[in-house]
Amino acid sequence: MAEDQTRFPYIPKDLIEALDKRFPERTPSLKTSLDEIRWKGGERAVVRFLLEQYDRQNETVINQKVLT
Repeated sequence: MAEDQTRFPYIPKDLIEALDKRFPERTPSLKTSLDEIRWKGGERAVVRFLLEQYDRQNETVINQKVLT
């Protein structure tokens, strides 16, 4: 079954900005444990997912405005 992108809830820009600031892309240091790298990677994966959904919802809005 294909993923239905239209069903994902609206994501406000201020939420994306706050999450991006709180969980930034970072290169781990050599002292960072593997567990911490995995944990931080999971946090960031959620932010990247939401950023992608945010971009899609805004692309859809722009396309709908152009087509109407």
